[in-house]
Amino acid sequence: MLRSVEDPRGVKGKQHALVFVLAVSVVAVLAGAKGYSEIARKAQDMSQSLLGKIGAEWDWFRLRYKYPSKGTICRVLSGINGDRMDEITGSWLAAQSPKGRNGEWEIAVDGKVLRGSWTDENEQVTLFSAMIHKEGITIAQLRVPDGTNETTQAGALLDVLPVPADEPALFTLDAAHTSSETADAITRRAGWHYLMTVKGNRPSLQRAVFDAVIPFLKGPPHDVMEEYARGQRKRWSIWTAPANKIDFPGAEQAAIIIRETFTPSGDRIGKEMSLMLTSQDAENMTAFALNRHKRLHWGIENKSHYPRDVVYREDNGQAWAGEGPQVLATIRNLAIGLMRMKGIKNIKENTEWIAGDRNRALNFMTT
Repeated sequence: MLRSVEDPRGVKGKQHALVFVLAVSVVAVLAGAKGYSEIARKAQDMSQSLLGKIGAEWDWFRLRYKYPSKGTICRVLSGINGDRMDEITGSWLAAQSPKGRNGEWEIAVDGKVLRGSWTDENEQVTLFSAMIHKEGITIAQLRVPDGTNETTQAGALLDVLPVPADEPALFTLDAAHTSSETADAITRRAGWHYLMTVKGNRPSLQRAVFDAVIPFLKGPPHDVMEEYARGQRKRWSIWTAPANKIDFPGAEQAAIIIRETFTPSGDRIGKEMSLMLTSQDAENMTAFALNRHKRLHWGIENKSHYPRDVVYREDNGQAWAGEGPQVLATIRNLAIGLMRMKGIKNIKENTEWIAGDRNRALNFMTT
């Protein structure tokens, strides 16, 4: 898969094949490397047998395999096409990943600002990505052009998404991405649907959704989910309503979820409300399914953004040149995806285990 990434370098002065530099970077990131310097240090520490297995050139003067320097790693990763790297790795990960229930793709869409990376135009680098709910595997990502924001890129992300247009898919989005344009971009593809959160950034739509569901609040919830964790009991109650009077592309159902938090003794200590719209009708999207999908959407924070920030310190990264910020994020997505496919839940603990013996990375790089 890595060999299919195009090499932008000329022939002269090239000491390492592109596929080898990328393989070294993936091994290093699997072992917890956060940036160019750590990738280079971990490359230097790799065993000769591992370097040979992932394609290193033999140095006849030193009689050992070569490893790339920090400068080489930086030049290579900042010089390749970031969108093309995302397309190749995302398509490969999607091909290895199972679909959701009933053969439907279940995908969370969200943006992420790389707070430590700035462009030449003095703007922070923002990435827009799509992640499979249950597995926590990112299958598409693109860089938001400078001078725009992620809310304008939904159509572009759908265009590069490695999901066949004839296969059913459900996209969950938070309130920042709730727009008529995004809804239209999704529903014009047969079998593709959305589940959007509605908040105060769309006041008229928020009012319309609330007016649709409020009559049903007088009756019992249409579905209730409960969870006991960390000394607290949480309850999600949902009410649904037809959305036929709401002027929004493809809208079929409106819903409200009331989230309550209780102490072990039963005292309520928190209450929140969330409004939603979906393009699926009640026959194909039950109240239980709506409740479940809403909770699964936040997996993009817990399964993608959280390990990238906590394990790889992405917000503290200072990479800025060329395609470097995006490509480093792509390699992190790839490394996390490789671990998720092997059933790993604790990313930090696993990177430490691989760091103890880099050869263990091969367990995740082969399928």
